[in-house]
Amino acid sequence: MTADEIINQCLKAIGEEDPADPVGMTRADVLVFINQIYQGPIARRLKLLKSHSYDGSDAAHTITAGVGTLPSDFLMPSRVYDGDAPEDKPLEQIFDIEDKVANTSDPSQYMLPNMSEIWIFGTTPTKEIKMYYYFEPAALTDSASSSPSYLKKEFHVKPFVKAIQGVYSSRNSDYGDEIDLEVFLQDILNEIEDAHTWSMVDDAPKTIKAVW
Repeated sequence: MTADEIINQCLKAIGEEDPADPVGMTRADVLVFINQIYQGPIARRLKLLKSHSYDGSDAAHTITAGVGTLPSDFLMPSRVYDGDAPEDKPLEQIFDIEDKVANTSDPSQYMLPNMSEIWIFGTTPTKEIKMYYYFEPAALTDSASSSPSYLKKEFHVKPFVKAIQGVYSSRNSDYGDEIDLEVFLQDILNEIEDAHTWSMVDDAPKTIKAVW
């Protein structure tokens, strides 16, 4: 389903008779909230994998004094290598600056101090730093040419409708309905995660290779 029709369905679900000229919520308002859920809670469950190489080709792909810029669509880390798999082991992610190795040690750690930078600890890497990460899908627009294409079609309406109904209930101080809708939405998000994980695994027999 296209994004403009998703907005129509969301507006109808809160009682709007004419989605082209709504009263309770504007189309732009609805779009903000459906993008929040699509690029946030939904994207975290879809785990859309991508890679980014710090090859020095420009500022966005350069590590300077151990500091690099995260990609603009970065959502969550997967693996970071000084080099790449399978020849190299992934760097260890640390969460406390006191755990960092000395600047004279081999590069072996990374840290994400915020949502815009990556820090590499150890000496200046001799290989390319390569990061595998889960990315945020592009924002939807109120258009027939826009669609939540990373989602299976069965989830093109329900999560967005429940999210908008929850926002609308909150604005009208219907907090009981808001809580019920939040629980309902969490169940849908769990369904999305299952549908985009286990249903993507092929049915070929799994074998174990013995190495002598």
